[in-house]
Amino acid sequence: MKIIPSFGEITSKTKEAFKRFPLTLSWAIIGTLFTLFTIEADTFDNAFNARVILTFVLGISWLIATRFFKEQFKKNISWLFVITFGFLALFYFSFNIDNDRVHQNSIIRFVLYFIAGHLLVIVAPFIIKWNKSAYFNYLKSVFIAIVRSFFFSLILYLGIVLALLAVKHLFNVDFKGERFLQVFVICIGIVNTWIYLSDFPKDIHNQIAINYTKALEVLVKYILIPLVILYLIILYAYSLKIVINWNLPKGWVSYLVIALSFLGFIVQILINPIQKTIASRAIRKFYPWFYYLLLPLLLLLFVAIFRRVNEYGITENRYFVLTLAFWILAMTLYMLVSKRKKIKAFPFSLAIIAIFVSFGFWGAFSVSTKSQVRQFEKVYTDIKNTDFTTTFEKKNQLRSIIHYLNEKNELEKLETIIGYNPKTMFKTESHWQLQSKLMDSLNIKVTDKPNDPYKNNYYNIDEYDLTIDVKNYDVLRSLFLNTYENKNTIKDYHFSLPKKTNTIKIWSGDNHIGDIDCSNLVEKLESQDKNYNLDPKLMTIEHHFETLNVKLIFKNIGLSEFGDNTSKKYVSSISVYVLIKEKNAE
Repeated sequence: MKIIPSFGEITSKTKEAFKRFPLTLSWAIIGTLFTLFTIEADTFDNAFNARVILTFVLGISWLIATRFFKEQFKKNISWLFVITFGFLALFYFSFNIDNDRVHQNSIIRFVLYFIAGHLLVIVAPFIIKWNKSAYFNYLKSVFIAIVRSFFFSLILYLGIVLALLAVKHLFNVDFKGERFLQVFVICIGIVNTWIYLSDFPKDIHNQIAINYTKALEVLVKYILIPLVILYLIILYAYSLKIVINWNLPKGWVSYLVIALSFLGFIVQILINPIQKTIASRAIRKFYPWFYYLLLPLLLLLFVAIFRRVNEYGITENRYFVLTLAFWILAMTLYMLVSKRKKIKAFPFSLAIIAIFVSFGFWGAFSVSTKSQVRQFEKVYTDIKNTDFTTTFEKKNQLRSIIHYLNEKNELEKLETIIGYNPKTMFKTESHWQLQSKLMDSLNIKVTDKPNDPYKNNYYNIDEYDLTIDVKNYDVLRSLFLNTYENKNTIKDYHFSLPKKTNTIKIWSGDNHIGDIDCSNLVEKLESQDKNYNLDPKLMTIEHHFETLNVKLIFKNIGLSEFGDNTSKKYVSSISVYVLIKEKNAE
């Protein structure tokens, strides 16, 4: 197949693509136009518009897959598209938005459906009918279509961008920065999709002549298979180390085993039609030896996963890793036991799993939330039984669970454990302050003071009920200062934060008004048991100079060590309310 077709061929294929995929291309055009409108109206990052845009993005692969599946049948079953549109509508209306903030579960669910849609595109034409030679050629067509559509879209985008820049600089015509993003959206949303769909032959099942190129053979034989062997050596060496030292495996090893499994499955798909006929010994022996060698490593994978689950409970990430582990085991046994060994089982089964784990009491979200609530109850009960004194590690585990549930907007599930609903108890619109207020309310004392690598050197006040008394002051302004910017100005007064001084310098032109020393404040902050929702009085400094009265109410303060091999911390950034009164104005 030619990589770069003629212009006439592109035009012809463009018309044929629209006749074959009218719903998909119409969907892509409407979605692109809507996205262009949100960019023009400066509402592109609005959560409600994000829901619409993500639905359009999701629909493209699902509509393509539906069309391919429909083409397997001789009779007209266009009603299948009703199911697809119903699925997209269900996704749209189940997309959770809370206070203009997209719910984390909705993003994860989108990713799952996005992956499932693309996996279904890979396998849809062969769900009913199966021919391994035709399937191999179809995968080649998919790969060439992806490369070609990306290449053409990139060339078009760069060409238009350069043309706009040329007009801007040669004719002094100014363009909004949004124009470049809009051009990108058009190239990705319409051009890329159209070119991609124009590359698929209708008679997919009749393409059975195998053209296994030398380049592909070199890729498999001298790159992919050696990588598989390298991963196997590393993992078996690590397994030997575990046996000798009698230690449990680290959690990170699970990702390496999964990566090895996916790499092996890709190799199996690439060599499937020619494995028994090719002269290469490495390719012919890949099956079944890869699967035999993979089985012991799956034991390592399960031990690593269950160790983390036992210690910290289930989260979405661990749920997905555990699900992938069972899927890899099932696919390995399928390849070793089944007589048919249809390669379509790899993408099809993974697509079904991606959909299946996205909802229900068995799904990733429900199981993870219940597990973390149980973990909270277990740790909280242990701490409560010791008069709310515990180790730093236990307190940090509790903090992590609260952060996790807060990100999922499900802190109310702790009500039966702590006796109140944090959302109604702590009336704050700040998402991150809610978890801080809850953690502070537990009043947990730490019995050890380890050198905490995760310690937050960022302190802030509780601004929810903050009232600023401006009596005796003329001006109130909010400033941000850090050690990398020289000055910030209120009226004719310049404020600066020199590096490693813990002082705020105030100038008026070339006249040095004075310095405000923050050293005592830093000492007080470091002695605090918490970083968030501090009393504004603690974070307030008032100073009277000869010509100026200044009052600083620090909203937040960042401390840094500046890499000088000492434990001393200095103020590196501040956000502060500044009140000033000029004495000579009285």
